[in-house]
This record gives sequence, C-alpha cells and structure tokens, in this order.
Amino acid sequence: MGVTLRWRHWTLQSRLALVVGVLAAIALLAANVAGVVLIRGYLLDRIDRQLTGMARPMEFATPPSGGFVARRGFRIGPEQVSYLFAADGTLDTENSSTADPGKPAVPTFEQVRTRAATRLPYTVTSADGTDWRLFALPVGTSGRYVLFGSSLDEVRQTTGKLITIDAGVLLLILGLLGLGAAFVVRVGLRPLTEMEHAAADISGGDLSLRVPGADPHTEPGRLGLALNSMLTRIETEVTARTASEQRLRQFVADASHELRTPLTSIRGFAELYRRGGAPPGPRLDETMSRIEAEAGRMGVLVEDLLMLARMDRQRTLDLRPVDLLEIAADTIRDARARVPERPVLLSGLSDDADTFEPATVLGDDHGLRQVATNLVANALNHTPAGTRVTVRVGHTVAGPADEAAACSGSITFRDGLPLAVLEVEDDGPGVPDEHAARIFERLYRADASRNRGKGGGSGLGLAIVAAIVHGHGGWVELHHTPGGGATFRVLLPSIGDAP
Repeated sequence: MGVTLRWRHWTLQSRLALVVGVLAAIALLAANVAGVVLIRGYLLDRIDRQLTGMARPMEFATPPSGGFVARRGFRIGPEQVSYLFAADGTLDTENSSTADPGKPAVPTFEQVRTRAATRLPYTVTSADGTDWRLFALPVGTSGRYVLFGSSLDEVRQTTGKLITIDAGVLLLILGLLGLGAAFVVRVGLRPLTEMEHAAADISGGDLSLRVPGADPHTEPGRLGLALNSMLTRIETEVTARTASEQRLRQFVADASHELRTPLTSIRGFAELYRRGGAPPGPRLDETMSRIEAEAGRMGVLVEDLLMLARMDRQRTLDLRPVDLLEIAADTIRDARARVPERPVLLSGLSDDADTFEPATVLGDDHGLRQVATNLVANALNHTPAGTRVTVRVGHTVAGPADEAAACSGSITFRDGLPLAVLEVEDDGPGVPDEHAARIFERLYRADASRNRGKGGGSGLGLAIVAAIVHGHGGWVELHHTPGGGATFRVLLPSIGDAP
C-alpha cells in the first residue's frame, strides 16, 4: 500500500524515465543472456566437431602393433585427453592419457560402451571442478573403444569475459538511456510545466498569460492551444463581467443621485412650508409649483428606468409595418406645439430632394415614436435657442462602417441590405469627441455640471433610443454635422419602398 501511494506521488517525468529505463534494462539483459547462450552453444558445437573429427577416422581403422594413437599422428594437447580400452575392458595405459586430478576420471568400460552407442558428446566434471567434453566410439570391429575429451575451461573463460563486458556495456547503455530519456521526457513535458506555471499565475488573477510556443503537431502543443483559447474566452468574459459590474455600480450611483436631487428639493420646499416660510399667496403657489415640477421630473426618471428594465428583459415587441416618415411628421408637430419658437424641420436625406419618400420598417409603433421623440427632445434641450433642428427620413444600403461615427453597438448587417434611415440633425455645438464614445450609456452626460432642473435631461434618453433600436435589429450612429452640430442616425432593416 505504501509503495502504491509513493508511486502515485511520483511526477510524470520520473515515472516515464523509470519505465523507459526498466524496459531498456530488460531488453538489454535479455539480449545479453541470449548472446551468452548463443556464444556458449557455438563454442560447445565447435569442440564437439573437433572431437568428432578426431574420433571418426578411428571408427573403421585396425590398430597396428606398436601404438595406435602415435602411429596415426594425433597430437593430444594439455587441454585434451584420450583413453583407449581393450576388448577385455582394460585401459590401455600406453596409448591413453595419464591420470590427473585436473583431468576427467577414467570411466568404466561399461560406461564408455554405453556412451559410444549414443554417438553423442557429453559433459563431465573433473575432481578440481573443471568441465570436460567427452566423446566415445568403437575402434573398428576389434572390440576396442576410444574416448576423446577436451577441456571447457576456455569456453568458461570466454563466456565469463563476455558476461563481464556485457555487464559493463549494459550499465553504460542504461546510464546513457536514462539521461537521454530524462532529457527527452523533460523537453516533451515542458509545455505541461509551462501550463502549470501559467495556471498558478492565472489563479493569482493574471488572466493575460498564455502558454508560449504551443505546437499544434504535438499532444501537449494542442493542449496548450486549447488552454490558450479557453483563457482568451475566460479573459473576455471576465473583462465583460467586470465592465458590466462597473457600469451597474455607476448606474446605481447615478440613479440614486438622480432620485435624491428631486427628493431633496421636495423635502426642502415642504420644510419651508412647514416652518411658515411660504404663506398663502404667490409664494405658496410658487413652492407648490416647484414641488410638482420636481415630483414630475422624478416620475419621468422612474418611468425611464422601468422602461429600460423592461427592455433588458427582452419582452416581445408588437411588430407591424411602421412608416418612419409618418412618425417623423408627428414628432415635429408635437415639438412645435411644445416649443413653437424653435425651428424644427422635416427633410429627405438629400437636401435637394423635392419630395418625401416613405420608409417602412417592421417595428413597434410606440417604441419607434419614442425614439424620434427622444432624439428631437435631446436636440432641443442641448442646443441654444434659435438653433435649427432637422429631421430626415429616407433609404440607404448597408456598407462598411463609418469609422468616424460613434455607434451604439456592433454592426451586424450584411453589405447591400436595404435600410430605412431616420436622422435628427442640429446646428448646435455638437458632442466633443471624448464624450461621443459613451453618449449612449445610461445616465451618462457630456456635461456633468449642467443644471438638471433647467434643460438637462436624465441621461437616459439616448440609452432608451439605443435599447429600442437594438430591439428592432438596428443601431444608432452619431456623426458630426458639417459646419458644426450633431447628427443622430437611426438605421433599421427596411421591408419596402427601398430604392
């Protein structure tokens, strides 16, 4: 159990290096054992052939008088023996090797005759422990038997030296294989190590880190690419979530401030009346009028917030064909009724157009009317008296985005798609570039110091416009009017009357 736990605690690099080393050791050991066995077998086979070659000529020979072995001229070396047995079973000492403890013991005649019948060499051990290879056969038909032997000491020495050399080479090769395997495994697992370091840094909050040099042709490289892709998505989501939370906190703070301002005014006027600072008459009428105005302003702000909340829930719109030209004309009539001294005009997209062309879209009539009303009110509230406001309606086709324009969202129209256009243009001071990018954010004001009670809006009008237009599949652009001023352009998919 302890060994298993310790093995589980090993690193992958250590496990791979150990497994490679063990497998290599087994393979080398098996190869060396096979080599020693083959060499020993080869040497034994060579000695057997030598003994057979020495003995075969005597199998059919007739021994002459005066010594058989000497007459045949065989040379018996110090590592060889020969024993000649007479027909009566006695040892012919004159033609046999002398007895010696280092030589094999003289077998009995019966043993020799039995071995000769097998016609196979065999191995015996001498008194001093030396192995000998023996071969027995009959001498012609004389009834005699001869036994030849050769020492295996040379075979033992050769195999011993071979084993020593193999052991040294085995250790050397294992050492080199171990180092090579550790190096290769370390290089192969380097991306995993880098991923480990990156994950540790990411857990500390640094989501910008990536696994460097991820090779798509290797498994760790593909894992690194997948990890980088995942980190990119996580970083994007976390960044978006952080920005959303920041906008939410800012929105709550601004909404609280917007609601607190009229409440403070209402509470102040009520306190003034309670203390008798507004006696019945014109002074009291003015106080009540101010309280009513602040309450109405607070009600408008609450209604705008509720509308944005409903839009965020993405409720289903009441879609039907709506003519933007009709909406623009009605909005201009309402604006002239509220501020008759302000010039509010209706025009086509081109100033030299003699006639107006309808622009029909599939949308919610009430929402699109609010879009036009908010844009016209925004132009009237943020431009000096006497500034001309022009509402334009027409058609265009989707094309490349205007990089100089500030957009309320991402553009998703394909090029060439027919679009209906509603523009509100003024000749006022315009919107500074540093504020244009945030002009569609909720409760954002280009002039934070503007008196909210005198012409300043709630900061939600353009945000409502953007939300309604996005709900209809379009977007809003802010352009600088040539000669000065601001132009808000609403672009919506057209369903008819396209050029």
